[in-house]
Amino acid sequence: MKRAVMLFAVIIVAALAVAQTAGTQQQQKPPAQSGAQATPGQPGQQPGAQTPAPPQPAGSKRPPQAKNQDEFKAFQEANAKTTPADTETAADAFAQKFPDSELRVLLYRKALYDFQNANQADKAIEMGRKMIALDANNPEALVMTATFLAERTRESDLDRDERLGEATRDATKALQTVDTDIMLPATMTEEQATGVKNQMKGMAYAALGTAAIAKKDYADAEKNLKQASQLYAGDPLVWLRLAYSLDQQKKYAEGVTPANNCIQYSADQPQVANLCKTERDRLVQLTKAPAAPAAAPASPQPQTSVPK
Repeated sequence: MKRAVMLFAVIIVAALAVAQTAGTQQQQKPPAQSGAQATPGQPGQQPGAQTPAPPQPAGSKRPPQAKNQDEFKAFQEANAKTTPADTETAADAFAQKFPDSELRVLLYRKALYDFQNANQADKAIEMGRKMIALDANNPEALVMTATFLAERTRESDLDRDERLGEATRDATKALQTVDTDIMLPATMTEEQATGVKNQMKGMAYAALGTAAIAKKDYADAEKNLKQASQLYAGDPLVWLRLAYSLDQQKKYAEGVTPANNCIQYSADQPQVANLCKTERDRLVQLTKAPAAPAAAPASPQPQTSVPK
């Protein structure tokens, strides 16, 4: 999920910039002049008192904003925490002190990614659920929570069915809200916005496919993972899981191409690359199809996610 983290970091930076601007505007807002005429449709607001925010890309929401400088200062202090546990504690304290603040979701989002980076998936899921409780249509929160649930649910989990059901519902809803409720910076072009939305849709389909594999519904997994591979082609696990779902349906020849694609995209992830090669070799053996040469992995990086 490395590409997703890098992509969403751009959105986070933009959100923080808008939040900071809002807090500063509250501090610098000129005092109302006696007898001044209010702007039509905005009772009590003085002309020129606040610079209008630039228009958002089509189909996106404006980022959260601070209502005043005190709220933004508290947000800054909470956002400066450097460990996942401290970020979570600070986010909870901020939410209790400012129960109506739009910035609460940003702090829980930071906690989500902090826990992800610390390989604490269950805590990341918890933070995602808190984000969804604050913003039920937030496609990023829905996608990330669905992805963690689908990837980290095991056959032995007592709440396995509930977790997989939640993953499916979240991913499905993300597909319904990504074109209307995603938060994007106003500086993003329509082409860039479309790219972000497509990647998020690809992650949602990938989560649906992963959950389907866990349910042993390989036909449904194939359908969703093919959609994911078109929108999120750079993720080797999408290709690996697609190859596996085809393998389980005895579509051995069809599975060779996604297995080779998996090898291609996993050059910097040796653990995933080895799984891809094992699956490719199995499919080639079953079909007697020639194996495409694969480049040796470069710049090894740890990878913990594997197909179900």
